[in-house]
Amino acid sequence: MPRESRFDQRATALVELRGLLGEHAMFEEALAARGWPVLDRQGRDPLPLTERRVRYLIEARFPGSRLNAVSGARQRIEVIADELLLDLQVLAVECVERDAKDLPRWHAYARTELPAQAGAAARARDRLARRCAERLGTRDTGRLITAATPQAARWLAARPLPGTPARREGVAVRRVSGTVRTSTPPVEAAGRRESARILGRLLVCAMLAMLLGARLMDVRLVQDRWSWTSLALLPVTAWYAALTALRHPHRGSRAATGAVAAGLVLFSCAAGALLARDVPDRGVAAPVLLGVLAAVAVANGLRLLVRQWSWQRVAPWLLPALIPLAFGFLPGFGTALHVMYLDAFDVDLEDVEIPRAFQFMAMLKLTACLSLWFMAPSLLGYMKHFHRHVKDRLFGNFVVLVMSIALVLVGFMGFGLLAAGAAGERAVAAADAGRTPAGYYGIDPEWVCPAPVGRLAEVPVDGGVLDPGRAYLKLGDSGGVVVLWDAEERAGLKVPLEKLRLVPVDSARTRCGADGPKG
Repeated sequence: MPRESRFDQRATALVELRGLLGEHAMFEEALAARGWPVLDRQGRDPLPLTERRVRYLIEARFPGSRLNAVSGARQRIEVIADELLLDLQVLAVECVERDAKDLPRWHAYARTELPAQAGAAARARDRLARRCAERLGTRDTGRLITAATPQAARWLAARPLPGTPARREGVAVRRVSGTVRTSTPPVEAAGRRESARILGRLLVCAMLAMLLGARLMDVRLVQDRWSWTSLALLPVTAWYAALTALRHPHRGSRAATGAVAAGLVLFSCAAGALLARDVPDRGVAAPVLLGVLAAVAVANGLRLLVRQWSWQRVAPWLLPALIPLAFGFLPGFGTALHVMYLDAFDVDLEDVEIPRAFQFMAMLKLTACLSLWFMAPSLLGYMKHFHRHVKDRLFGNFVVLVMSIALVLVGFMGFGLLAAGAAGERAVAAADAGRTPAGYYGIDPEWVCPAPVGRLAEVPVDGGVLDPGRAYLKLGDSGGVVVLWDAEERAGLKVPLEKLRLVPVDSARTRCGADGPKG
């Protein structure tokens, strides 16, 4: 089987090859390996040691979009010449347009004729039976017909086929939808590939409308106002969906088709709004939905890259991304986020015990940050799908390399370590203001009043002086030692748990005493 037997586009090209007999044989072998047929060859067969110019009429078959497909075909032919070091020129190239039409489908059904002397009751039963046969298919013969007109469909219904039972009664035809057409419809049918492209555009419009609906509801719930940008993009999306649907040849009302497409967009917008309203956390539906759509786009780019190449050629691109993902499943890898978070409090990780489950969650987050690198091979997949990176050019490789480095830095440093440090700074700022900071992957800060067990002078304190009259921020404990952060001194105190009784309070402004908090 040819190596590149799967293809989306076909292009006929006229090329001229100047070379010896062996070079012509090499070129024809390369075409055969790719499954590209030679339609014609002009010129005498050269002698083994004599150069000749031979013109080949070939058909290039390759995957990818029809956008810029002509340039993609030319570059793919030139790749063969570059690999084999041939003196070859592409004189002319043009894409082959072959798209099967989706003609109307018909069912054949048996039709009986009543005698002229039949009574009224018999005629009524015949009308009812004919209605059921036309609408419900109660008398279908089992033959499915594809034809543009009812006349052609009736001719195909009555034509005997080998191996099929002969029918003595007459036959008629009905549409698959259950309607009977008596007039000749216009000969207008959509191509199958064009229908798939139109449905793909409508799907994109529906997903965009769902995102806009979620954004509208998020802004409405959080800020109690409307997002005018999303509200303006919604009718534009509906108009584009209706215009896309109108490009599909059909036999119904064009106004109805456009209305259905616009209704699909509005329904998707309502679905996104309901999703944003029902999520537990307000204002997060649109970002989460955008992240899901971005992940789908990246996965599709990787699929296109594998389809353009093969797993053997894609593996060297994906292995550098899988190596850091493998490190992500090592024990303690996710604690790097906790180190950056606690560094804002000037506290070491060894002083705070992180549960295993939260270590695993932090590892998943850091792994997801490293996974941003997959956008680089995904971009390469889209570039190859649209025939922008057919040849192994330095500029295209440079773009992918720069994007890879930028994504690794942004993912690991920006969204990973630096984001954890920023979360720690926000927690310190909240503690300075007397508020309780939000938790961070197993670190749950809370304000407590320390009540010494016994005499205060006998309580060992590492890092400062313990004042039972003030509230401290508890960051966690490890090995029987609790870490209390002093908001006034901006320092952490390490105190044995057995020497203290900690009473939770609401804020840092709570007055504490020897026996606990006081109002």
